[in-house]
Amino acid sequence: MTASAAAPPRSGGFAQPGRLLADEAAGRDVLDVALRADMRIELAKLHRQLKATMIYVTHDQVEAMTMADRIVVLDAGNISQTGAPLELYHKPANQFVAGFIGNPKMNFLPVTCKSVSAAGVEVDYLGQAAVLPVTPRDGMAGKTMTLGVRPEHIQLNGGDIVFTVTPTVIERLGANTVAYASLNGEAENFCAMLPGSVGIRPDAPVATGINAADCHLFDEAGIAFERRVELTEIDMNAINPTAA
Repeated sequence: MTASAAAPPRSGGFAQPGRLLADEAAGRDVLDVALRADMRIELAKLHRQLKATMIYVTHDQVEAMTMADRIVVLDAGNISQTGAPLELYHKPANQFVAGFIGNPKMNFLPVTCKSVSAAGVEVDYLGQAAVLPVTPRDGMAGKTMTLGVRPEHIQLNGGDIVFTVTPTVIERLGANTVAYASLNGEAENFCAMLPGSVGIRPDAPVATGINAADCHLFDEAGIAFERRVELTEIDMNAINPTAA
């Protein structure tokens, strides 16, 4: 499974004994939303039935996450990262992969490194300090970094870093409510995925927070610090089926 952020090519595909290549087979220029979902299911069934090697080219990260055993993420023709879907979700190698994998996409906030220790990297965000459990590097103190946090890891009231957001747009999706806001004058929308029944409304301030353990950290070049993420409750064969 290959994922890229470039402009989508024309759909198509071909098959050889034991191998199948599909290029945007369920692309937006071919099928509507409902049919694309049906096509994903049928292709996944076909893959399991044939037990064949399938290379599927897509620009849709949902297709990549739901259909692939392994994903190769391309950025301008270069391989950014290769791994199982949940590997890329929990431990993206860089800011490009972090922003591509996940829907809605990851939020990015500017932070400054205060210090490093065996516990991780201490960062400052608008006067608030938090130690992120990542593998530290020498010579980072004082440097500008980027903190990443996924919308589904934004919580109401409390956290290691807290801030107030004023949603400008709210999407009620039933199981979840997605809120978009401008945070501290940043041009890019800050996004939070909250419980579906949450009582928020546009233009009304909401107290939110994030936990350090849920955060990602990227250096000035966009390279990720390795997260010390606990995956003990997740079947490792689901994260990386090829390791079984």
